[in-house]
Amino acid sequence: MDSAFNYHLLELSALSGARLADADGLSAMVVAAAGAVGMPALGPPVVRESPGGVAVVMLCREGHIVLHTVPAEGLCFVSVVARAPADVGRGLEVISRGLAREGGRRTP
Repeated sequence: MDSAFNYHLLELSALSGARLADADGLSAMVVAAAGAVGMPALGPPVVRESPGGVAVVMLCREGHIVLHTVPAEGLCFVSVVARAPADVGRGLEVISRGLAREGGRRTP
């Protein structure tokens, strides 16, 4: 049986803490990633900031994109879920390129 959804989880490390703390920049990145996957948004990204990091969630018609950042440690956890046959890798590429401009490592 084929899966109804495609998904991927990614942990990025050694990232710029300033970039990971930029809620507006992260929101724009999530919007661009949803567009790359071809997922229409159900509304604007939801952002929650705390002393330890930023969480950005984009709910889409057929999936979601979620970022959790820890700027002090240079870490970002990314979850992309989309209705098959969408290519979630396209969204991950947008996010990983945007966050790793100053270097950084991907952990599958």
